[in-house]
Amino acid sequence: MATKPLAEVTLADLATKDDLKGLVSKDHFDRQLGSAVNLVMGEIGKIAARQEEMAGVLAGLVARSEGVTR
Repeated sequence: MATKPLAEVTLADLATKDDLKGLVSKDHFDRQLGSAVNLVMGEIGKIAARQEEMAGVLAGLVARSEGVTR
């Protein structure tokens, strides 16, 4: 194998697919997946909270435009 400069070395140069298969255990994968799900659910919660806030602002603007409140 010819040598490459370090900046040009890729993962494919260092390991094969078979080498990488057992690198992550099922438990580790499950924890990573659980973390990803928690992150997504948190973001969905933030979006829902922003929508609630925007709905309140919109309701206030509509009420003011119709003269319901001052």
